[in-house]
Amino acid sequence: MNLLLTGSTSGIGLETLKVLYPHFDRFILPVRNMEKAQRLASQFPKTEKLDWVEMDLSSMKSVQNAGSYIQENYSEIHVVINNAGGMFPAGKKTEDGFDMTFAVNHLGHFFLFKLVENALVKGKAKIINVSSEAHRIASFNTEDPSLKKSGNIFSAYCQAKLYNILFTKELKKRFSEQGISSFSLHPGAVKTAFGSETDPISKMIIRATQLFFISAKKGAQTSIFLAKIPSEELKNGAYYVRKKPKSSNSASLNAENARALWEYSEESLANLGLL
Repeated sequence: MNLLLTGSTSGIGLETLKVLYPHFDRFILPVRNMEKAQRLASQFPKTEKLDWVEMDLSSMKSVQNAGSYIQENYSEIHVVINNAGGMFPAGKKTEDGFDMTFAVNHLGHFFLFKLVENALVKGKAKIINVSSEAHRIASFNTEDPSLKKSGNIFSAYCQAKLYNILFTKELKKRFSEQGISSFSLHPGAVKTAFGSETDPISKMIIRATQLFFISAKKGAQTSIFLAKIPSEELKNGAYYVRKKPKSSNSASLNAENARALWEYSEESLANLGLL
């Protein structure tokens, strides 16, 4: 079986990879830093199981290149864990003109799904999106779904985590009949390098609160659980916390929000000539 995992070179992603390593035949690992990935490869006994693919989620051209490679080399993908994400300074833009928080936490993963869709359908894939309890203070802003007008670093991140759940819900609606299942999760408040690209004040706040956070190893447990348990034993479309389904906020349960985000994401990529 083939597993695709983003954000595998540190934190929760690396801990997830370590535990799942014996359970899958092949790991497709899109990473931004290939040198770091190659250094990590020595930790694993059979490096031929690991296929590191260069991909920067903030660059849609980079995602397109990675997606093309994956589609050409893998006819089936059985599990996807969209683990990569981050918090970025308010107003920081990507090379494509998108808000960095929007691109890295949502649009890049959405585009990758579209690119490898055939392999996912053939593999009757399970798609796992790492969200956060931070989504609870977010609402869906139809006037600014791309977060370009958001002046608050924390509110933008919370909205992006809401998008992870909305993406999960819409995947269920559109693809469950084709055998694809989808899940989102809260890993816990995890002590990692999260927030390293934010401004100095935000970094200070994050570091202070992390004194009370759990380890990356503990934070990976729900992702690992969802990857290993057969889809039929899980609740399709559900949001999981501590390995159990939990109700998410009202904005995440709004089907119109999920549809609108999907259509906006497609439109954003189409405007770049990518769809």
